[in-house]
Amino acid sequence: MTFKPYVGYSFASMFNGDLDFRKSVMAGVDIEKRYFKHLSVSGGVNYAPMGGIYNSSGKDMFIWKHDYIAFPITANWYIFKGFALKTGIQPAISIRSRQESIDAPTLIDRNMEGQLNTFDLTIPVAISYELYNFVLDIRWNIGVTDTGSADAWKYDYHMVNSKLQGTNFSYVFSIGYQFDW
Repeated sequence: MTFKPYVGYSFASMFNGDLDFRKSVMAGVDIEKRYFKHLSVSGGVNYAPMGGIYNSSGKDMFIWKHDYIAFPITANWYIFKGFALKTGIQPAISIRSRQESIDAPTLIDRNMEGQLNTFDLTIPVAISYELYNFVLDIRWNIGVTDTGSADAWKYDYHMVNSKLQGTNFSYVFSIGYQFDW
């Protein structure tokens, strides 16, 4: 059994949305149990920053921060020593949902709690490589559940053409250190 804390960088956006990538730091911890020479199962918890950046007119930019505590559970297939392909499920619970302006003449800092779903489900697909207990992981989290409603920004004239509806997805690049127990 191994214990692996990790940190990384996330590029998040939404399918069916008008959002550009939100770039953010993420962190977590996994526990992995090997059952066969080439197969293991891991579970963990991490901070998963989702959302995106909306550019309404080339002048006004808004960031939508929908952050989660996620619980990834993956099956890991080791093709050769240190190299694994991974997939599974990642349920998550929302811990923050905000809309904020970035370099905009109109300051917006709006809490969107209650307007968006508090549960998210993604399917992680990853490759990882372990060398001297350091683990490099590259992952694509594919959204399954709808994150929002189409009218989440209906009272904001800046956002009238935005489509805040779709599923989360992110690309995550992380590095961790694996401890054996």
